Amino acid sequence: MKKESPVKKDLIKRAWIIYALFFVLGLAIVLKIIYIQYGPESAELKKKAEGPRTFRTDIIGAERGDIYSYDGRLLATSLPMYDLKMDFRATGLTDSIFKTSLDSLSKRMADFFKDKSAAQYKNMFQDYRKKTLSGQQRVFRISPRNVSYFELTQINEFPLFRKRSSNISGFIPEKITQRVLPYGSIASRTIGRKVNDSLKWGIEGAFDEYLKGEDGITKMQRISGSFWMPISDASNKEPLDGIDIISTIDIELQDVAERALKEQLQAQGADWGTAILMEVKTGEIRAMANLTRRSNGECVEDLNHAISQRINPGSTFKLAVLMVLLEDAKMSLDDIIDIAGGDVMMYGKRVRDSHLGYDKLTLKEVFEVSSNVGFARAVNDKYRSNQQRFVDQLIKTGVNDTIPFQLEGYRGPYIHTDAKKWSGLTLTSMSYGYELEMTPLQTLVLYNAVANNGKMISPIIVKELSRYGQTIRTFRSTVLRDQICSSSTLKKVKEALEGVATDGTAQRLRVEDLEIAVKTGTAQMPNNNRGYGTQGGMDYLATIVGYFPADNPQYTCIVAMKTFRGGGRGANYYGGSLAGPVFKVIAERVYGNSVDWRNPVTSKDKSDDIPSVKNGDIKSVNTVLSDLSLPYDQKRGIRGNVVVSTDSTGIKVDTVGMSSSVVPDVKNYGLKDAVNLLENLGMNVTFTGKGKVVRQSVSPGTALRNDLKIHLTLN
Repeated sequence: MKKESPVKKDLIKRAWIIYALFFVLGLAIVLKIIYIQYGPESAELKKKAEGPRTFRTDIIGAERGDIYSYDGRLLATSLPMYDLKMDFRATGLTDSIFKTSLDSLSKRMADFFKDKSAAQYKNMFQDYRKKTLSGQQRVFRISPRNVSYFELTQINEFPLFRKRSSNISGFIPEKITQRVLPYGSIASRTIGRKVNDSLKWGIEGAFDEYLKGEDGITKMQRISGSFWMPISDASNKEPLDGIDIISTIDIELQDVAERALKEQLQAQGADWGTAILMEVKTGEIRAMANLTRRSNGECVEDLNHAISQRINPGSTFKLAVLMVLLEDAKMSLDDIIDIAGGDVMMYGKRVRDSHLGYDKLTLKEVFEVSSNVGFARAVNDKYRSNQQRFVDQLIKTGVNDTIPFQLEGYRGPYIHTDAKKWSGLTLTSMSYGYELEMTPLQTLVLYNAVANNGKMISPIIVKELSRYGQTIRTFRSTVLRDQICSSSTLKKVKEALEGVATDGTAQRLRVEDLEIAVKTGTAQMPNNNRGYGTQGGMDYLATIVGYFPADNPQYTCIVAMKTFRGGGRGANYYGGSLAGPVFKVIAERVYGNSVDWRNPVTSKDKSDDIPSVKNGDIKSVNTVLSDLSLPYDQKRGIRGNVVVSTDSTGIKVDTVGMSSSVVPDVKNYGLKDAVNLLENLGMNVTFTGKGKVVRQSVSPGTALRNDLKIHLTLN
């Protein structure tokens, strides 16, 4: 039998020893596992295993809703953006790699962002690297702004950053969601912004509860290290995206209003301005511009002046006063008021008109030229002995109503409603728009009520809520008052407003082929608690408000601008000359876009072949028509004045009787015939324009008086 060698025996012995060690080690592991699972500490260990380090609940943010214009253009949306950061202590970012890439990386950053030179970027990177190595900070923001995904794809190819692993480059693009306004700063204050729950404004702020949606939640389980994965759980909830907002804004008209306002602010050196354009029937605001001019001339939207600036309205308030005088005091537009040259003392206070020289004017003319003296005397004459009745009647016009408005920051009107607490000058001051406060929006609502045949409605800036293209809620104007005055008063008020545009303070603002009805106002503004005026000048609010077209109102518009006159600044401060040009630009643009307002001319209209003939002396009319061989039918008589009408059959000439005791109707008369007729009746005639008479300042049928003044407007 062969004997085993000692070497082989030694190897086998060693192998058994190793096997025995591994067996004991394995047995110890099994016993340890059994001990962990079922030993006295097993319950505590299981509790730790199921603790917060193993599971967590993550929030899934909802997508914020978008904001659109009235015709579906995107005004505000949320886009994924990237905040660029860099870990200067990344494991693979050695000094050699950093120094090799520094110059080329700095140049690419400078060329891309154009906010610093390559040398400045190089110094910035070196400074961050030094702070990191000294233990001050590890991660730094390296871009001046957030970048889009498309821009990120370009930046990913920069030197150093193209090393895909963040452990080598240290490059960390952090994804965030950013609110973006596709039209830039246009309507930015009205669109608004949400910074946090306590700092928000505009549509973004007022409708935040709808826009923000509902965040979702998901349960996550840690698999190993810092790696987590979502797991199915009953508590999981999908996010619900925010609701979209459909506003009433017309982005084109908004742009027109802002540009016109900005140009006038800069040209005239005014401090701030606001312009609002609203549809008469619906109350939908098509444009709301708010600009403040900074000392360097830059215009910014930093405050919604339209709804927050509650100040003395000045002469634009005379519309409400005129209603009271016509409705309650039973005055007529033709009543004569002695304004004594426009400069008088009343109860120890000087009342002065901006345009002096008038002595006696009708109430209509007082309104047209905006005479403070005329209104002060009329109101004091009618209500001096019963001042409470005056303010009670004012309230019936709706000027003291708080308007429900969809944006935060709106301030309601402030009017002294208790006459017992008035000073001796309150009645006089209120007659031309002082000792009371209104916002531009509040004033606009009053004028819109006139344009809307007496119905006062609230303005709206948001008309619809929508989710995934489906309307889930609509908003409409609220009727505040069914009628602010009687239909007869309303007719007279409209006539007076049209007269301001044709014969009053807004004559220069007429838009070709578009009749407007407006009122201008120029109000002194108090300087904080220091009263009216400061050394070297005075603050003014220049306003114009009205509607168009005058005969079928579609839009109401107000423009208000605050300026300082004195010390070489802001020489132009009247409502018609400072705010008026902005109103005119807006009206012209609206009219230019509204083709349906015009009556198309077609060859089928037979009356186009028959010329228009002015009313006048029958002898002259007969001579002209006969010489031109035009067909006409003379109904009565051969002498006196005639009314000429035209239809498809020809020209009709009809004589009319004229009374020597009342003012005749001279509309459609030629200037020569109208002046001859009126002056023969003893009237003082003035006129503007050329062509035929389209408007007369004294209504037909008014009783004749000595030296009665009448103004004719020709087309």
